[in-house]
Amino acid sequence: MTGSTGPGTGSLDTRAGSTGSGIGSSGSGAGSISSGTGSSGSGIGSIGSGIGELAAEVARLSDIAALNRLIDGYLAGLDERLARSFPEDGRPAASGFDAEWAASLFTEDVELVFPVGSHRGLAGADAFLGEIMERWSRTHHHGSLATVEPEGDRAAVGWSLIASHVHFGSPVPPRPSEYFQIGGRFTGTARRTADGWRFARLRLRIAWSAGSPPGGVGEVDARGLDVLDTRR
Repeated sequence: MTGSTGPGTGSLDTRAGSTGSGIGSSGSGAGSISSGTGSSGSGIGSIGSGIGELAAEVARLSDIAALNRLIDGYLAGLDERLARSFPEDGRPAASGFDAEWAASLFTEDVELVFPVGSHRGLAGADAFLGEIMERWSRTHHHGSLATVEPEGDRAAVGWSLIASHVHFGSPVPPRPSEYFQIGGRFTGTARRTADGWRFARLRLRIAWSAGSPPGGVGEVDARGLDVLDTRR
């Protein structure tokens, strides 16, 4: 019986060894858990990267929307400010093209290059545009969808234009108007400022015209012509 007890005790030791091995397996499992945690960390990193890319795209789209509002505001402002200069009631009015309006559109060092003249600097930009626009009784500026390419704090912009200019004394609708019309394209750059996006340079080139130009305009700056026909 005593002899039998020895081997039996040995068997118990063996079982204990197996139990130890089981604990080792549990430890191995804990290692697997730790490894799984590492995978979770990698997933969190991917999510963080995705959020960063999404934020960058939202910022880019926000810039594009702001630049399109700047373009729309400029074109609509030309027509609306002219209407303020010549109210329908016929009473004298101050020019609708003022310094505050210009500051909402242009940088301090803006350069404007148009077929009928050029100007540099924010100071006087309102008077420069007012002189051009107030040759007409009323106008209608129609722009195409714009090409807008922001890159950091600068952006390239461009859009096609059809502009109709009604002469003073022209019949009012529905009678046919007497007008001068041009088709061309604006190109330029905009810059981000503390007050938002502003035009730093605008150039208008005309491809065609129809009707009679205003008095005093007999020629245009060659830089304002989109195509020079050398076959004549």
